Amino acid sequence: MIKNGLIFSFQKEGDEKKMQEKDTITVFQMSLIIMMVIGLQNHVIVIRPLIQTAGRDGWMSVLITASITLVWGILILYIQKGMNQEHLYSWLKKQAGKPIAFILCLFIYIYCVILVTVTLKETITWTSITFLQHTPIIIPIIMMIILCILAALTSLRTIAITTFFLLFFVVVFGFFVAITNLQVKDYSLLLPILENGYFPVIKGTVYPGAGMGELLILLFLQHRFSNKIRYRNIFWNIIILTILTIGPLIGGIIEFGPKEAGIQRFTAFEEWGLVSLGRYVEHLDFLSIYQWLSGAFIRITVFFFISVEIFLIKNKKLKLIPLFLISCTAMIAVASPISDFTFYRILKDYILPGTLSFCFLLSFVLTFIVIRANVRKSEKRGPAS
Repeated sequence: MIKNGLIFSFQKEGDEKKMQEKDTITVFQMSLIIMMVIGLQNHVIVIRPLIQTAGRDGWMSVLITASITLVWGILILYIQKGMNQEHLYSWLKKQAGKPIAFILCLFIYIYCVILVTVTLKETITWTSITFLQHTPIIIPIIMMIILCILAALTSLRTIAITTFFLLFFVVVFGFFVAITNLQVKDYSLLLPILENGYFPVIKGTVYPGAGMGELLILLFLQHRFSNKIRYRNIFWNIIILTILTIGPLIGGIIEFGPKEAGIQRFTAFEEWGLVSLGRYVEHLDFLSIYQWLSGAFIRITVFFFISVEIFLIKNKKLKLIPLFLISCTAMIAVASPISDFTFYRILKDYILPGTLSFCFLLSFVLTFIVIRANVRKSEKRGPAS
């Protein structure tokens, strides 16, 4: 790009290597980040559309999605090995040219904008419904955006450390609500199986698939890993995300029934309303505030970080430009007078299927570029041999 330009300033290879040495994380730390980032999507956002589409058989949709993702994970590993832990933009620039590299990274940036907007919208909607009914929504919007921008401007290692401490209590509270509500669970509500046939189950795979597709962040940030990704890392991430999806899905069905769970806006957090310890300890749903806000904070922060990282912006002041653009877009979308019903329909019918399609399409484009790069290497070696 233009030297000292007003839009983007890319780092030189030497600067990039120094930056990577200072701010690297392990694959295990990345797995913790994935649990928070994708966990919020699969644990909360996709549950209602999944139940509405597949009904009580939604758990079968999740298992089918997990099986497909385990195969797709091989593709992710193949792409990562072909990139050799090089930054995505730098690698694309070498293998496909600057225009294609910029266009693909621009699409990734737009993808981040959409995910940030959806997460912020869902978070503000939930806070307005539960405990901030009389607070102007612009206040929590601004507070959340400022906190996430400040976190995104630190380092990936700082985000990983923060995730570790936040995730510990998120997991503890998750087990707490699951175990405490055993007294109100009726597993017979999972029967009969396939009462509406196979088609709703197949159709329902779109929604957990939209979350699983976000595993592509492994490729967006793999140049920051201090060790290489193994298939077992991808395998366990998929298994954990599957559990995170099936848990609240089955919990909502066996606690409220498939019809009521499909009506509830945020089924996973309605389960907190049933928690009670004896006769005198109730109303522990305030713990769900910690769970949601922790997940939303890390999720938005990571996509803020990727939106800057994807373009290798060198100047610290210039980093604020993509963050400012994504923040303004999210604020306008969230503060707009669109009804929650209309937003949910857009989310269910367009955003979730669209993000799933983008993830798979991008993975196949990157695979094609890796294959072409390998063919070029083999052709160069051929005459020499």
